[in-house]
Amino acid sequence: MQSRIAIVLFYILMANPLVTSRDNQRTIEVLLELLGVGSKCPSTIVVYEDKEKFHEDNGLLVEEFVKINQQSNPVTLIEISSLNLMKNNSNTEPVCQNAVIFIRQIATLTSVYQQVKSNFYVDKVTVVAKLSLEETWRLLFEIQNENLFFLVEKNGRDLELDSWTINNRTSVTTIRSHSNVKTEIAKNRSVDLSGRHLMIATLAYPPSVVIDTGGEIRGIEPSVIESLADYLKFTFDFVQASPNEMWGEIFVTEGNFSFTGLLGMLVRKEVDVATGELYISSIRAPFISYTVVYNIGYETFLVPAQRPYAKWTALFYSFTWPTWMATIASAIVVIIMLRLVATYSSQTPQSSRNNVFADFQFCCLYVIGNLSNMQVQPQNIISNANRMFIIWWLFGTLILTTGYRSGLISYMTFPFTPPSIDTLQQLVDSPLTKVVFGGFLKSILLNSTNELEKKIGQDLIINYNLTGMFVSLDSGTSAVQSNLNNLLYMAATMYPTTTTGPKVHLIKDTIMPARVAFGLQKNSQLKPYFDKGIQRLIESGLIDHHKTTFAKKLDKWNPKKADDRISFSLDSLQGAFYLLGIGVVASILVFFIEISQMLTKNKKQSKAKELNQLMA
Repeated sequence: MQSRIAIVLFYILMANPLVTSRDNQRTIEVLLELLGVGSKCPSTIVVYEDKEKFHEDNGLLVEEFVKINQQSNPVTLIEISSLNLMKNNSNTEPVCQNAVIFIRQIATLTSVYQQVKSNFYVDKVTVVAKLSLEETWRLLFEIQNENLFFLVEKNGRDLELDSWTINNRTSVTTIRSHSNVKTEIAKNRSVDLSGRHLMIATLAYPPSVVIDTGGEIRGIEPSVIESLADYLKFTFDFVQASPNEMWGEIFVTEGNFSFTGLLGMLVRKEVDVATGELYISSIRAPFISYTVVYNIGYETFLVPAQRPYAKWTALFYSFTWPTWMATIASAIVVIIMLRLVATYSSQTPQSSRNNVFADFQFCCLYVIGNLSNMQVQPQNIISNANRMFIIWWLFGTLILTTGYRSGLISYMTFPFTPPSIDTLQQLVDSPLTKVVFGGFLKSILLNSTNELEKKIGQDLIINYNLTGMFVSLDSGTSAVQSNLNNLLYMAATMYPTTTTGPKVHLIKDTIMPARVAFGLQKNSQLKPYFDKGIQRLIESGLIDHHKTTFAKKLDKWNPKKADDRISFSLDSLQGAFYLLGIGVVASILVFFIEISQMLTKNKKQSKAKELNQLMA
């Protein structure tokens, strides 16, 4: 329950006896105004001492306050002695309420306040007590809460409102008898940090935060911090987290927690604020606080780009394998049919005019010539069936050869690569090693209800060198997980696209959307100031302005970058030269085979001739 309670504590006291009847109306007016500032709770709890003492000292003030307050809000009366019986009451309904504590025994004030906080879901707690001026200042600096107020009665009906501000100073406002209570209290509430100096932890995580070699810190979030500093009136210094720890992790040893990175710096109160694409997470929430969300981040993977196929393979990629099989099958059928037609025609009186297709080798060369766009046709075809068959075959080869040439030119001039990895399922099925910085995202994915994300979490290998992760892409065996904007930045700076194509590829699927905020110390008093300032920047469009302004200064990664003009080179035409070389070698081999056969034949003939001469 305590983690959900937003406590605003007001201590109100009088140096002299607190209440006299002529001052009750003025004091109640201040109490009601203090309770009403920024409160949305529908009811009020009034905690007072036992009934025997109810009408002593503060009794009349309590009665008058209850009477006036219950006219607009429900009021519940509780004796202080009853709080002990309600301690750690788990059945208490989480109803938002304000609380006013009237107490004389200042020694028990802290205990009573803690009991009220632990037993009720309260928004504001007002404590009316008798304290000296010295105790007032001591408590102000001891508690250090900017919503801590002391109301001290001055001469006549004047009241003095003392409070502690977040810049470790005090604020004093005199509420005079003739002044407007609402106006004077509003003046007392600090609207800025009054020059307080803050320590801000950050890390190198471009483009959110870019740290140059000279130590200069720039980027989107430093620009936002500068705008907040101007609006909230504070100064700051950046403190860089260890590059091996970055955002930090939580370690548990024998029940003791230890923290690293930005998280550890906040927990140990070494810094006031942490920046660097910090995600809001239930894992970190028990140990630090967050500002309001100012951005949404997405996680995905950068993988090695598929290497283009060798240019000589362009000879095959013009057609798909089913198309090649259909073309080859068609060519075989045509050769067989031409041979059959020639055989049938040989039985007719005009057989001598059709015997050109009776040669099987001629049929093969004829079909291959058609596919190679060699349109030399025999002139002595007299069979109508043969003519129709050849006409449709020539028409088919016209389409096939045109398509093949178009594809051949395309694949020879532009790199042709295998399909890229674009989905998380393809990434899981790939043999790539999945690398992530730290165990934060891995733990989130392992607890995901999505089976695919859980599988990715199981495959992720933790790394503690952010730059080294991206260098591992050179090996072609790793996939790097990070924020989408960070991946785009690293791809543009470490792997710019060349004329041969991109070196890396950004998959299209993302893992999860995450809320981005600044980190604060747990229950930090800076939260209302930063929340107000960030909301102001969002509404004015300055957050988006800083994003776009910084983005314009960066070289954008364009994976489709290529030259406008393409000319054929030896690399583009290597397939043709390979075929030519193979053809020359094959022809020479056939030539040598024919010569050897001819020599063998001649030798046999000469031996036979000599043998015949001897026998004669």
